[in-house]
Amino acid sequence: MKRAVILILIAAAIVALFVITDLESMSSAILSMPGEMFLALVALLIANELVKGLRWAFFLRAARLDIRMVDGLSSYLAAQAATAIPGGSMLGARLAQEHGQVRMHQAASGLVGQALADVWGISLLAAGAIFLTEQRPAQLLVPGVGVLLSLAVFTGLRSPRLRRAGIEFFSRWRVTRRFLSMEEDFLTHAATLMRSRTLAIGALFSVASTILSALILLVITAALTDRGMTGGEAIYAHTVSVATRLVVPVPGGYGVGDASLAGMLNYIGIGLARATFIALAYRSVGVLFRTFLGLLVLLARYPYLLVGPIDMPRPQPVGVRRWAPRPLARRVALALVARSARMRAEPSTADVSSTTIHGGD
Repeated sequence: MKRAVILILIAAAIVALFVITDLESMSSAILSMPGEMFLALVALLIANELVKGLRWAFFLRAARLDIRMVDGLSSYLAAQAATAIPGGSMLGARLAQEHGQVRMHQAASGLVGQALADVWGISLLAAGAIFLTEQRPAQLLVPGVGVLLSLAVFTGLRSPRLRRAGIEFFSRWRVTRRFLSMEEDFLTHAATLMRSRTLAIGALFSVASTILSALILLVITAALTDRGMTGGEAIYAHTVSVATRLVVPVPGGYGVGDASLAGMLNYIGIGLARATFIALAYRSVGVLFRTFLGLLVLLARYPYLLVGPIDMPRPQPVGVRRWAPRPLARRVALALVARSARMRAEPSTADVSSTTIHGGD
């Protein structure tokens, strides 16, 4: 059953990959790059995924789950095979279940810590980039809203009373009552992550990943435009667009991320048409790379989930078949044997009469 679910998930991700990627803009971006720039792009993509994988493994261990760093890293990298579909990150929690005594709902708590660290790290970089590029202070509204929402989640998960209130709220319905044991376990591990030191380390991972993503955007922009942009402009455009995607509740951030990135690139001086082309190329290169990297790691690290052994019917042994009586036949046979034994043990009527006559003589 689990193999079928994962196969369907991967198939849906591949279909979504060809739906959401713009192969024309991606191929144009790659073909217009010099060899050194292309190698730099690949190195940045690999480094970015390694940083994100280490962040995922860190949060799993910070949630007091019995899993090694290398196993947490491999579960994240393999889960990128489903990055093209909304909610594909849950595959990482499912793959973490393949290591040690980790359950999927326990590992899912790492997604909460990861999301909060992303909001804090990206908002910090966005605020710094806004001041660095001398933008209008009103643009601080988007990262500010993200920080406020993350603080509300942080407070709710850290408070035992609020967690208990949430459990009591969901216990009113029979549909959700069956998941309360898993939900309570999930909230317990999520509350373990609600420590300032843990989230600060996670935010540092997010800052490093965001800087690498901004450098990827910088390389693609340099390949597709004559103007290019500075490092500060790349961080500004990327962080503000990602902060917008985090605040606006759209599954996967598709549409919102592309539109906000194109708008930010147009705002800093790149034409709208070229900015849209760059946003599509950036999204397509990232999704395609993560999907194929995830498929490679999934096949190398978890092949049994895709092509595990097939249950074949066992052949019947050739030879003389032993008689195995059924329970009812066995009881009847035992009753007949017991009756025959009693009849042999009791003397017959003729023997009793003969003994009596001879005794009288």
